[in-house]
Amino acid sequence: MDQAVLYIDALEAECQRLQQQHTEAAPPKPRIAAWGLVKAGKSSLLNMLSGNVHEEYFATGVVRTTRINQQLELEHYVLVDTPGLGIDQVDSQQAMEGLDIADIVLFVHAPPGELDEEQVNLLLKLHEVHGDTLEQRLVLVLSLLDLDQNGSMAQVRERIEGQVLRCVGFQPTCFEVSSRRYQRGVELGREGMQAKSGIPGLALHLDQISSELAPSLTVARQQRLVQRRDELAAALGRAIEHEQLTMQKLCAPYANTANAFVELMSSVQSRFSAKAAEIRTAREKLNSL
Repeated sequence: MDQAVLYIDALEAECQRLQQQHTEAAPPKPRIAAWGLVKAGKSSLLNMLSGNVHEEYFATGVVRTTRINQQLELEHYVLVDTPGLGIDQVDSQQAMEGLDIADIVLFVHAPPGELDEEQVNLLLKLHEVHGDTLEQRLVLVLSLLDLDQNGSMAQVRERIEGQVLRCVGFQPTCFEVSSRRYQRGVELGREGMQAKSGIPGLALHLDQISSELAPSLTVARQQRLVQRRDELAAALGRAIEHEQLTMQKLCAPYANTANAFVELMSSVQSRFSAKAAEIRTAREKLNSL
């Protein structure tokens, strides 16, 4: 199928999702979506934040286990676990739907490497969806802190923060976390280990920004829906106009040929009519003899 048609279909599907969001009842608490590539540690992170340290609420595993958006309501906010991006188109579509409803986005990245091209594109997508409000809503989380064996995390973090700044135009709050270290600290009853995991600090920050967003949440969601609707309508208009121009260009050679054929046939018809008139005149003269 033509790529342009697929693009238009995708835009129409997104419009339908937004319409569904508009009619569905949204929770009165901010929704916090963990977003990122496959195996970035999103589900483990949400389990620690939600207190599900021993019995997982958000499934984890060696292979990817999150295939649909899953929500859990807590005291101050609703956690949303999204499928990892970059592997399966259906999973990615689910993750994009999670982004659509997110009031706060945890952009989760697992070092040691810096952001790859796909993650950079995801950040640009975030900026496209949330616009100027993203600075208040984006939290950068560097997961798997316990794997930092040689002290290179500081340099990695500096490079990643530079990438994020170039993508979105500001420096978001950043947390380095280790779900494994936090879980171990809980099991051993060691508060110091829990604190060094970064999880308590992140939880406190999420409580704070959730409280700040709560009073204007309904208005902000509505504004986001309207903005996204207008953007999609404009994108659909541009895509359809592009398709129309493409069709005109494709048809132009045939249209020119058709026009030339019509002109030729008109000329032939004109000459035939003139010749027929001459023949009739000659016959009439012949008959009068």
